[in-house]
Amino acid sequence: MSEHYEIRWFKESDLGSYVEGLNKTLYYDYSESMFRWKFERNPFSLGFPSIAVAEHTPSGEPVAFNSFLPLEVREGDDVFMVLQGCDGFVDEVHRRQGLFQRTLHFMAEEMKGFSPEILIGFNLVEAAAAAQKAGSAFAHDIDRCFIGRKVFAGFRDRKGVALDPISVEALSGLYEEWATGCGLLHIRRTLPYIRWYNENPLRRIQTYMVYRDGSPEGYLVVDEITEGGGLELTVEDYPPGLLDGGLLRGVLSCLHEAHPEVDVVNIYAVRGESLGNGLAGLGFTVAPWFKVIMKALNNAVQERGSVMRNGEELSDLRRWHITAGDIY
Repeated sequence: MSEHYEIRWFKESDLGSYVEGLNKTLYYDYSESMFRWKFERNPFSLGFPSIAVAEHTPSGEPVAFNSFLPLEVREGDDVFMVLQGCDGFVDEVHRRQGLFQRTLHFMAEEMKGFSPEILIGFNLVEAAAAAQKAGSAFAHDIDRCFIGRKVFAGFRDRKGVALDPISVEALSGLYEEWATGCGLLHIRRTLPYIRWYNENPLRRIQTYMVYRDGSPEGYLVVDEITEGGGLELTVEDYPPGLLDGGLLRGVLSCLHEAHPEVDVVNIYAVRGESLGNGLAGLGFTVAPWFKVIMKALNNAVQERGSVMRNGEELSDLRRWHITAGDIY
């Protein structure tokens, strides 16, 4: 019965159950160090671990978790805070009790009058329905585009493209160059945020400057992670438009030179945009992966299935620059 559960914020004593449950449902090797990095060292933290917990009152055990990561969104000079739904699960024996929806409603009530203006979530396709039942608006689809080792090894023509490692300070400057005059909504990449991002305990992150015929074109951030016994490389971040033109084949050739041991390469693309079509033409498998949902919290409203802020529609993904590094 649903009355046998109390919804509350995360407590330190929940940590063991949280880590154990995530390793059963979402991760191979989630750890306390990952939790400390994500929810305590995050430069946009609300000052407490913003994780909603369902406690089974007869036993006193935490049985469901729904995590909300504070981030900042920027459009030119306009900056506002959002929450991104991320790591969460419901213990198997406590499912079908509406606990996921209750944690969402709890968070929305608790956030009234505070800084976060919207909730944004990148839900796996099979999990999106629960978020919509809880009042979130569907925004768009993001596809996972991937190739295996054999196809990756076929990229050998750099076409004048070169990659040169750069520092986080250099990356910060390159980000400011495009973000200052850009009209696209995106996760704000402050220097403290970039440094925090690079401290991810599960991923080995490398940032490159991309050159074509000796001229700088922009930056590229990739990471490596071992999952299921295989080594995966994901293209995590790049400025708008960098991969939409003739650079893609040359960039992949350079990445193969730098990371020849990789088993799988991932690039995520908003469905319907040119990047996904270009990757499919290069032999990538394109699979439905995330449904992007949004929910108004403060200074935003939901109207006819759209999330509006100051008269502008936030739930139109054509107004966003989203890369894999934005998805937690």
